[in-house]
Amino acid sequence: MLEASVIEARPQSLGVQARGDGGRRMQTWRQIALGARAALEGIGLISLLVLVCFAIAPELRGPVEKISADVGTSLQDRRAEQGAPDEETADEEDGPQFGRPVDLAPAQANVAVYLARRYHVADEAVRVMVATAEAAGRQQQIDPLLILAVVAVESSMNPFAQSSVGARGLMQVMPGLHGGKFVDGNVAMATLDPVANIQVGSQILSDVIRRGGSVERGLQLYVGAGNLAGDGGYASRVLGELGRLKLAATGGVAAALAAGLRSDARTTSESADPLTSAAPAQPSAPLARQQRTV
Repeated sequence: MLEASVIEARPQSLGVQARGDGGRRMQTWRQIALGARAALEGIGLISLLVLVCFAIAPELRGPVEKISADVGTSLQDRRAEQGAPDEETADEEDGPQFGRPVDLAPAQANVAVYLARRYHVADEAVRVMVATAEAAGRQQQIDPLLILAVVAVESSMNPFAQSSVGARGLMQVMPGLHGGKFVDGNVAMATLDPVANIQVGSQILSDVIRRGGSVERGLQLYVGAGNLAGDGGYASRVLGELGRLKLAATGGVAAALAAGLRSDARTTSESADPLTSAAPAQPSAPLARQQRTV
């Protein structure tokens, strides 16, 4: 009886072992299937089809490439219809932004170094301003360096500057007069956005230059001195800074900085003792700015 029970037990134990091996094989095949599925999702069905066709029938290379191109074009068209631009297009549309690296041409980089050192502004911030002025200059068909010269004279590169009459930002834009030019509905905050301020200020500057017929006359209109006998030396200061920016752009950053220090010293001397100055008395720029109508 003992031998019979042992003999009868052996098939059962073998059966358990067989089922265990089968389970392990099923688990292995399941893992293989999951891996294959992940591989297919990774490379894509189209790529797999191309590889198979090339391996089996090289003469099908041309038709398969045509099918792949048609599918790719169809996907691009669908993406365009859904309004999903690619990253490169999005970057071009967004333009320069703070927090994003800015690539500048050598001349523009020299200008950025000059402005950062002269006005004690972080290089990263100045590079964005220079790139924005470059784009705005192309759009408005005016010299980008002229835009930066106006920025320097108006605010000393301070994006949060505000005058006693409410002109705000880098180019001292009047929110009440030009709020409609900002894309952002919150005009009070938009005027303090360096990029938006330069874009709107450049548009205003371009308009007054066309209206005045010359850069000098346009600058007088920009500062609000169009109906005054003088502009308080505003146009001269802007054009002087423009000359230093051009010098810096050609690589003469040190020379431009030295010229800026001489100009500052001369301005300080004339302000301290206006009676000894050979220049005729002119209304100050802040007084002229109170009359700004552009």
